[in-house]
Amino acid sequence: MENSSASNELLPAVVIEAEGTHKATIIWLHGLGDSGNGFAPIAPELKLDPTLGVKFVFPHAPIRPVTMNNVMEMRP
Repeated sequence: MENSSASNELLPAVVIEAEGTHKATIIWLHGLGDSGNGFAPIAPELKLDPTLGVKFVFPHAPIRPVTMNNVMEMRP
């Protein structure tokens, strides 16, 4: 049975393309209340060898009410 509330759309994200030939992708998920922007600066700090061809994707969760935070709307 298909979930009718599921969407085939991709989440918006910060994408840092691989230097050279793309060989691998790291998808880094943020925590409650943050966004992909919160961790994007980590990619260059890792100082990975450009020959590894690593692409980074830092998706932004959708904003929605979070029960444990008094139903405040935020990214879960």
